[in-house]
Amino acid sequence: METPTIEDITIIILLIGEASGVFAGFCPSWFTVSSPFFHDQDAKAGNVKRIRWGEAAATAIVVATGAAVAASTRKRLPLLASAAISGVFVAGYEYMIANPSKEDGASSQGSPWARFSKKAQ
Repeated sequence: METPTIEDITIIILLIGEASGVFAGFCPSWFTVSSPFFHDQDAKAGNVKRIRWGEAAATAIVVATGAAVAASTRKRLPLLASAAISGVFVAGYEYMIANPSKEDGASSQGSPWARFSKKAQ
């Protein structure tokens, strides 16, 4: 095994920090928009509108960051990766909004992850 360079160590530190941010973004956010208390509010339509504003703003920021990294490295992969992760987040939010959670853990439409959640119970 080669001795890690300063670049290697920097990338590992950035990866660890980014991973924690991704989990912090996905878990409570998707939980919130799929929770009954979100869907049972009188202000649901306004909440959904604001989430969609957030989706648009976050996508713009993430894609702009990917574009900056792509321009710096002269490679398209960072831009493509930023667009892909934005797609995953937006699709996840939209799925959670459209499919509120139920008491038994299933969504109103059935979850693509149901086989995993049943094993965990």
